[in-house]
Amino acid sequence: MRIVIGNLPDDVTEESIQEALSPFAPVEAIKLVHESGAPTAIIELETTRPHAENLANRIRGRLYQGKPLNAWVPTMDW
Repeated sequence: MRIVIGNLPDDVTEESIQEALSPFAPVEAIKLVHESGAPTAIIELETTRPHAENLANRIRGRLYQGKPLNAWVPTMDW
């Protein structure tokens, strides 16, 4: 299952995201996308959709290096 996290600071690293998410869930893989605007992280977890959506809701709005995070579960698996 994937969770997308947006509004990350420009200097974010995969390691710092994994460390920040460790209290919430074990992250299997992280891919950072730096295409337009702030970086976005695509998080891979071995979990169900309801659990992933609950996790995204818990992450959404939390401050990370002074920025409120956006988090959501994609509606389609890509």
